[in-house]
Amino acid sequence: MNGLKRYALIGLLFAQGAFAENADPGASVARVNDVDIPRAEFDAELRRALAAGAASGPALESDVRNRLIARELLWQKASAAGFGTAASAGIAVGREARMVAIDAYADSRVTPIEPGEAALRARYDDIVARLGPREYRLSVIQTPDHEALRVASARLIDGADFAREARAISRVPSARRGGEIGWYSFPVPVGEGRTNGLPPAIARAVIALQPGHTSAAIDTGDGWAIVRVDAIRDTLVPAYAEVRETLRTALKAQSMQAQIRQLVLDLLRHARVRVPD
Repeated sequence: MNGLKRYALIGLLFAQGAFAENADPGASVARVNDVDIPRAEFDAELRRALAAGAASGPALESDVRNRLIARELLWQKASAAGFGTAASAGIAVGREARMVAIDAYADSRVTPIEPGEAALRARYDDIVARLGPREYRLSVIQTPDHEALRVASARLIDGADFAREARAISRVPSARRGGEIGWYSFPVPVGEGRTNGLPPAIARAVIALQPGHTSAAIDTGDGWAIVRVDAIRDTLVPAYAEVRETLRTALKAQSMQAQIRQLVLDLLRHARVRVPD
């Protein structure tokens, strides 16, 4: 249970402009109810995110800052409610101990919702409807730098190693795995919102490729990509009974994430949060 909540906490996203007040820039990245979040804490969290495969850039930095703001808000509430006993005794509390206290506080505020059979069946039917007749195991190189991708494409044509190129220039988490993103299936013809998270432009390129073949440069709308089809197989659709427990866990986690997000938004409405320009 706690692991599900922790996943929800670190995945919190906030609407642009949620933090309207500005503070003087300095050693802190934000001030939450008169408590500074140190730049060193931000830098450490950013390093952890990058080590886990997150793509560097302003979006990641904003996300990390917002996670820390959410964590500080929840920690303050957890400590005030008596879940941070060491802090109450005036003892410094480390990151992991804070997360334990936050989880305990969330336990007291969040009620897991057990999905009914109808909801589970509906989710299963929706997933099956989003599958196509075939599955594709894919590797990609993605970057906003068109010239870098063009050069990489030329090197691939000359026999360069795809995984090495992906690690060198790709700007998405799969770069750490040499571009591997796993198996995808989607209905054909390709339609917007029906590609199971794969950019439609990439999906359209995939169905024209044979195993082992690599695409030309693809304009994804927010960058450029090269995709390689590593393998193709007939889509394997599991029986409902085989995945029922997985679906139950996923829907339960979604309900908890929604409740925790709402909890943080409620705290924000009554908090004093300032960030530097």
